[in-house]
Amino acid sequence: MSPGYLPFKDALDLPAFFCDNCGFWQRHFERPTSCPLCVDARHVMPQRGWHFRDLAEARKLYPCHWAEIEPGVWRFWNDPVDGIGSSGYLIQTAGGNLAFEGCAVYSEAALAAIAQLGGVQVLSASHPHSYGAIWQLQDRFDPELALHPGDLAWSGALCVSWPFDERLEPLPGLELHLTAGHFDGHAVLFDRARKILFCGDCLKFELDPRDLRRATKISTHKAFVRGIPLTQRELRRYRDVFAALDFTQTWTPFEQAANSGRREALALIDTMLATRPHAFPVPLGDLGVADA
Repeated sequence: MSPGYLPFKDALDLPAFFCDNCGFWQRHFERPTSCPLCVDARHVMPQRGWHFRDLAEARKLYPCHWAEIEPGVWRFWNDPVDGIGSSGYLIQTAGGNLAFEGCAVYSEAALAAIAQLGGVQVLSASHPHSYGAIWQLQDRFDPELALHPGDLAWSGALCVSWPFDERLEPLPGLELHLTAGHFDGHAVLFDRARKILFCGDCLKFELDPRDLRRATKISTHKAFVRGIPLTQRELRRYRDVFAALDFTQTWTPFEQAANSGRREALALIDTMLATRPHAFPVPLGDLGVADA
């Protein structure tokens, strides 16, 4: 794939390399010597230096798995995996398929499975931490790529074809909403029919080890790995977006919480706005919402 204008059209034909510390992919003319996402304050530097994998190496090291978590919603993940190990989701609708977030690397078998499911018509992600290997989906299926331009600086391995401002409905019933906060261009995806909010890193959950669809604690952060809270203004922006969306489930790039939705998210934010922001996990039962 070589979109764009001469002499730049070949930039997206450069090989891609995976950072085994954070999972970010770069296109480069040779194996990189550093990773821009690791040095950002929202992540951590590798303790023993960087190691970068090419596509063949990543596929060999990180087997790809997939499963239909709910009807028409598929999860793709890698186990074992280095980096943060985000999941990628494929959401099937009557109007086409949308892939949101990316797993670390897609195998040929996984890409063939996606093709059997109807391919990818629209591609998006909440923010750079969960881009994963969405470049593989763009290379294979040539979908529209909808990202907020606030994160354009991180999208060098991709070709953004559908930038948006505050809100975009790229397929009927699927809405992208800018939250900012964690990243300037951070966005969430709301599935109206299924009442699922794919929240990126707006929220984080701890799960019941006996039931991995049941959240026990909830938190929110500017930087999860460093425990940095959001500001009150950032929290109010999150609250404004969440309050307008009728979601009963919340899926992050790592968890699929079936028992936590809008009321739990708003209750968490309201407790912080009433006191001061923090980054601590809060038991759902402490939020004062019914049936927590």
